[in-house]
Amino acid sequence: MQALKYGLVWSFTSQQMGLGNVSDPALLQLPDGTLRLFFKNGNEPQMGLTGFDNKIHSFVSDDSGASWSLEEGIRIDVNSPVSIGAEPDGGYSAWGWVPGSDGDALTRFQSQDGRDFTSVGGAVVDASTCLDIAGKPSNLLGDPQVVQLDSGFVAYAHDLAALQDPPFTRPACRLVSPDGISWEVDADGTFAFEYDIQSNPELYKNIAGELELWFPVDRGIQKITEIRTSSDGVTWGANEVLSWMAPDPDRLDLSNGRKLLAFGGFDQRAGGLLALAEQVESPYSASRSESFDGIEWRILAADPAEIQAWNLCRDIDETANLEISEDDDGLRVLYQSDAEGPGSTSCVFLLIGDTKALT
Repeated sequence: MQALKYGLVWSFTSQQMGLGNVSDPALLQLPDGTLRLFFKNGNEPQMGLTGFDNKIHSFVSDDSGASWSLEEGIRIDVNSPVSIGAEPDGGYSAWGWVPGSDGDALTRFQSQDGRDFTSVGGAVVDASTCLDIAGKPSNLLGDPQVVQLDSGFVAYAHDLAALQDPPFTRPACRLVSPDGISWEVDADGTFAFEYDIQSNPELYKNIAGELELWFPVDRGIQKITEIRTSSDGVTWGANEVLSWMAPDPDRLDLSNGRKLLAFGGFDQRAGGLLALAEQVESPYSASRSESFDGIEWRILAADPAEIQAWNLCRDIDETANLEISEDDDGLRVLYQSDAEGPGSTSCVFLLIGDTKALT
């Protein structure tokens, strides 16, 4: 059982407002308190969704994320998701992959206003010294999350395991740079497990100056999120666990004390997701186990009337499709998808109580 620490604030599904497949949120707060959420507006071959620019677009919020407005135009001219953050001396930087004749270059973009970014340079990264638990080298990295430290820049990106077959045991590769433009793998910093890091990780320096490293992992029937912390980016503490997987997570501490978590998701019938949660205090604890087309939750301290189920990718209320029973001083909740196959359950969440605590 894991304490439920995040509650849903807002979500947005694909194929709305002239957009395609939306994915990979990245949060930024400006000095006046305005929030901007960057995301990829993409095509999706699994759904035959084509005709979109595959560039980085944005929503903006002036009420701490409760509501959002879509901004016109492209924010960053890059075809990959991005990592975005404020620079210590002013201005903002973003990183994404730019294709080239020698391979994809991890490229830095900069902005003075936190809205529109231009490229300042990048380099191809040799990932072959980042090894999985069996010693297999990485060949194509996912989208890195970058933080600037006193010693330079550090990033984590997971191996995409391109052209490989499951089961996967994809590692997270540590990258280092003196200037945010030239990069190399720090093989000693690799995280390699006997289970899979399924989507892009998150690396974030929180308001207390502590580094957070988030891994969305697949442990078979348990698809969860592991969170480690560090004061120096080298030595990491024992992992904290969320009972649910937050794909492509992105953290942000607001100046008013709120702690936000953006995340994505995917359902093959509807496409991708942009979602925003905030850290909450709740009495609830839960575990979550997934089968091919079903989910089982065990929940403590909740009343059945407090439980809703929602497919966030499809924006569909699934509460009527739950079976809830009392079991071992708590509740046992079952959900069976009406569609078989991967992705039919991964976007279904329970929202519990007034805070909409997620599991």
